Amino acid sequence: MLSFHYVLTSIATFLIFSLGFFVLQKNSKSKITQSFCLMCFSAFIWLFFVSISYNHILRSYAELLLRISYVGVNFISITTFHFTIEFLKKNNLRNYVKFVYAYGSVCALIILKTKYIISGIYTYYWGFYPKAGKFHPLFLLFFVILISICLVLLTLSSLKEVRLSIRRRQINYILLSIFVFNFASVDFIPNYGIEFYPFGYIPTTLLVFIISYAILKYQILDIKIAVTRVGLFVIVYTLILGIPFWLGIKLFGQGLWLLPTGVCAILATICPFIYLYIQRRTEEQLLQEQRRYQATLRQASTGMGRIKDLKKLLNMIVYVLTHAIQIEHASIYIYSEDQKQYVLGASKRKFGYSHFNQDIQKDSLLIKYLLENKNLVIFDEIKQKAQDYKDELLTKIEQIIVTLEGALVVPIFIDQGITAIIVMGKKESGKSYTEDDLGVFSILANQTALAIENAKFYEDMKSTHEQLFQAEKMATIGTMADGLSHQINNRFHALGFIAGDALDTIRLNQKEQTPEKKKEVMAELDRALVRIQENVVQGGEIVQGLLKYTRKGEIGFTAVDIESVLKSAIEMVQFKIKIQELKIVRDYDLATIPKIKGNFTQLQEVFFNLIDNGYDAMMQRKNEAKEASYQPTLIVHVFKEDNYAQIIFEDNGMGVKDDDLHKLFTPFFTTKLSSKKGTGLGLYVIKKIVEDNHNGKVEMVSKYMQGTQMKLRLPIAIG
Repeated sequence: MLSFHYVLTSIATFLIFSLGFFVLQKNSKSKITQSFCLMCFSAFIWLFFVSISYNHILRSYAELLLRISYVGVNFISITTFHFTIEFLKKNNLRNYVKFVYAYGSVCALIILKTKYIISGIYTYYWGFYPKAGKFHPLFLLFFVILISICLVLLTLSSLKEVRLSIRRRQINYILLSIFVFNFASVDFIPNYGIEFYPFGYIPTTLLVFIISYAILKYQILDIKIAVTRVGLFVIVYTLILGIPFWLGIKLFGQGLWLLPTGVCAILATICPFIYLYIQRRTEEQLLQEQRRYQATLRQASTGMGRIKDLKKLLNMIVYVLTHAIQIEHASIYIYSEDQKQYVLGASKRKFGYSHFNQDIQKDSLLIKYLLENKNLVIFDEIKQKAQDYKDELLTKIEQIIVTLEGALVVPIFIDQGITAIIVMGKKESGKSYTEDDLGVFSILANQTALAIENAKFYEDMKSTHEQLFQAEKMATIGTMADGLSHQINNRFHALGFIAGDALDTIRLNQKEQTPEKKKEVMAELDRALVRIQENVVQGGEIVQGLLKYTRKGEIGFTAVDIESVLKSAIEMVQFKIKIQELKIVRDYDLATIPKIKGNFTQLQEVFFNLIDNGYDAMMQRKNEAKEASYQPTLIVHVFKEDNYAQIIFEDNGMGVKDDDLHKLFTPFFTTKLSSKKGTGLGLYVIKKIVEDNHNGKVEMVSKYMQGTQMKLRLPIAIG
């Protein structure tokens, strides 16, 4: 009857191994899960093979089974040590895990092939039992050392944790389980010829069950649901397999029939896992291509939000769809507020040229159907429904989809309205779109909706910024009105004086008809006309500079000469400030400075604002500090650093207080003393132009009453 308890224990232990195996399948990459599974498997090897060997008729065969069971004993301490190290996350001890596994492998060979650890078998009243060899004491010592190390490590870790914390309770449960398992050492007593009944299967089973309870209560392996399922599995299988074993022993007694019956029990337990594994692998092979492009689409959908340009976004979507899914073509229609219809935003045909040119009306039957059903439309389903129900509406929708050459229509919803429609052609393989596909496309549709909304918002924001920049520029021109009017008036006054002098010369010499006098008059008129031409050119340059400054800068990006931009900015800023009051120093070599990739007009505005700001800061220091030797100086440094040009505008002006530094790039914030001196948009515009439009970087370094450095980092024009 005692052997019957071993049979039940072996079945229960094997089912616990099934728990470890199931847990491993759920989270196979976790090292703590792997070590837990190995610990369960080692316990199973020991208890199962020792239980079926006790009453085996053939002594030689019983000895082989006992040697196999002892391999399990050998690895129980090793896997317990491994589990403890992984559970406590003792990374510094992981190299020792490799060592003990190597030791265990050597011991396993010695156990199976020699008589040094197991020299034979005893016959006790409960059955056969392994006999200790001459190296068995060393084997036993190593076993005890490993288990003791586990207990010490767990005890020390528990003491370091906060009292009543979840982590401390987790450690205490593992400590308790291994402490209980320590009593299984009594099974080594019969190895030395002492007839002491081996009840080690009880603490071993408790070891696994305590850890399983801790998993359930404190989620040590974060697999509570999996453990619950397998717990039910253990209970059911214990009853199903335990009853036949109990009946068999009652009817036939203990004998050879236990071995094949036990093997059947093992196979019956393993089969569900094998079936599930084979089923999963088969599905993976059959759906490998489908899973591949679904993963690609998921990855693409997460990156859509980073694309700010709407046209680029739409082109990326159709490109990914055609190449990832291997479909004939894809197109995306986006709703236009101006045209009140869905216009073609982008299209892609896998081979050949796209020829989609038909827009979709807002009141189209297809749009109404999509709004009503709020779901994807599969052409084959619409066609089949139209035939089955003789539905004219569905027939018309079918014709619309045929016109679009679509096999699948995916609506993109924003706020209950359709903002875009993706039309996808047939798969090149001829296969249909599956339910898994539709699930992925639904996710893609949601991500596309967010991406389109972001891109539209960015376009609106960009337009608002351009209007803001233009407003700031026009406000600046307002402050330049006095200087501009003075310069233009000077030109007109000069023209008036020259014209008056020329008229007086002609009138005074009308009666003088001598050739010499005529030559003199003509020479005077020639000089007058040259002076008129010069003043007209100067006036034209003033107007041209003003017009160039007021442009929006939409010409595009070219290789821009830094010196030309600076010169142009100085020519314009002199109409706003008294340029003669400051000294501008160019700290760079014209022959070596690189050209930058940029927009001339936008960069001119940046330089203009930097000179203007520097001038105001220097005039403020001059007027407030009253320093006798103070000379307002603006130094422009230019040098190359990697693939960027570093441009630094350094003034010795008032500087900025520490409290104001973080506010400077905020719109409408200004440190200038009078609102007439600035709009508070200058630095904000500079930052937007340099960083958003030119992919550069703006940095300010300023010390109050010492000066300011404005550092620009702009990409160099290549080629």
